[in-house]
Amino acid sequence: MTPRSCISLSLMLIGLLQAVPAFAITEECPTWFPDFGCDRSGRFDGFVAPITQPYLFEDPFITTGVQTVGIWHDYPDDSAFMGGHAWVVAAQARIALTDRLALIATKDGYMWSKPGNKAIDNEDGFTNVALGFKYALVNLREKNFILTPRLVIEAPTGSEDVYTGTGDGIALPGVSGAWRTDKLNIIGDFGFQVPFNRHKQSTSFDYHLHLSYSICDFFLPVFELNGQHFMDSGNGSVKLDVRGAGKISLADLGLTGFEGNDVTNLGNKGVARHDIVTVAFGARIPVTRHLSFGAAYEFPVTHREDIFNQRVTWNALLEF
Repeated sequence: MTPRSCISLSLMLIGLLQAVPAFAITEECPTWFPDFGCDRSGRFDGFVAPITQPYLFEDPFITTGVQTVGIWHDYPDDSAFMGGHAWVVAAQARIALTDRLALIATKDGYMWSKPGNKAIDNEDGFTNVALGFKYALVNLREKNFILTPRLVIEAPTGSEDVYTGTGDGIALPGVSGAWRTDKLNIIGDFGFQVPFNRHKQSTSFDYHLHLSYSICDFFLPVFELNGQHFMDSGNGSVKLDVRGAGKISLADLGLTGFEGNDVTNLGNKGVARHDIVTVAFGARIPVTRHLSFGAAYEFPVTHREDIFNQRVTWNALLEF
């Protein structure tokens, strides 16, 4: 055999050896829980997760991961709370059951509320818990497009001290999609809040837009828009701890016409046909392939603010 033939044969053998591991990985990648059995990336290249309003804004990618969330929320001075602020810490979990179906735990956490109104007590407690599924109905990775409907159920498990735990639960159907052009990443989301007891809680729909630009691999500036339209009001039965008087409902206190936005459904009177829209500016920093940090500053742009003056949201996402 000539030296040239030996070189050709060696190159062929190297190519075959390189192909074997790739073939083995494909064969061993399971149908169920693929993220635990193969090197699958559910999030398309270049995309990062949204930052603001994490209880409502769900992205369309089928991934496995855990996200910790922190929120500092400032109440307007002219609101029922007369200024003050709230803190929320939470954790979210998502598990890819298949490459198209995911179990999602989108809401939980602990809240501290410190209103500026001295007649209302400072309170703290757990928020409601929400759990559901999402399914990638259209998944065109080669065209950087995905469309994913979902259904989440929020259970009234929270503490009434932080204006949760009321009603009979809420259904949150929605659909989200993502598309990428050049270095611009676009994620959109549309959903509803439909309480099982519409007498006690408000009915609304919400919409969200995320834009991020891939300046470089380790820094992506982010712009987000969030809106909520209230179709129907509740009966204002949520109660506040009033100093010296115990728990009194919002309706009895005359505190109507505002809602709890994305964190809680107060079921307050007088919010039907009202809208609130906020915008946010921030950044997502991918530290490694699996770990990223995000932060954004959010404020309302509509005349109505309800109890939303300004907010800072930050999170850490570990995702596979």
